[in-house]
Amino acid sequence: MADPHTVRREIRLNASCGRQIAEHLVSGLPYETCGVLRGKAAAGGMRIDAFAPIRNVAPDPLHRFVLDPAEWTRECLRGGGLIGLFHSHPSSPPVPSDEDLRQLPLFAGMLSAYLIGSPAKTGCEIELNGYMIEKGKNGLYHLIPADVTHG
Repeated sequence: MADPHTVRREIRLNASCGRQIAEHLVSGLPYETCGVLRGKAAAGGMRIDAFAPIRNVAPDPLHRFVLDPAEWTRECLRGGGLIGLFHSHPSSPPVPSDEDLRQLPLFAGMLSAYLIGSPAKTGCEIELNGYMIEKGKNGLYHLIPADVTHG
């Protein structure tokens, strides 16, 4: 059996959803932005069909995100394929920070995909990394890298 950490998973992001995420990230600079992802499990990963921005209400939005509780609750109650979470790192690479890993247990049981974006060095492009949320045998949640494809 293959080691689950060596098997690459895929998160397929539809084109309009990718544009919405990029616009949300860039429009929120210099602060962290966040939102929810809707989609379905697909062969070898996830398909993301929709993005809903959520206001970041963190006391220090330059370095942290906290989903607005009312907006988060509304999105959870809406149903319809809530599958993941997006947030940005405005001044660091799009890889999980220590704070991201500390917050993971707060929502990991509900979600399967986690996207982190950062501004690219040129223009209004963004760098976007994807992770699958998986529960280990030890009961702890882990972020497993996934390839993000557009289309």
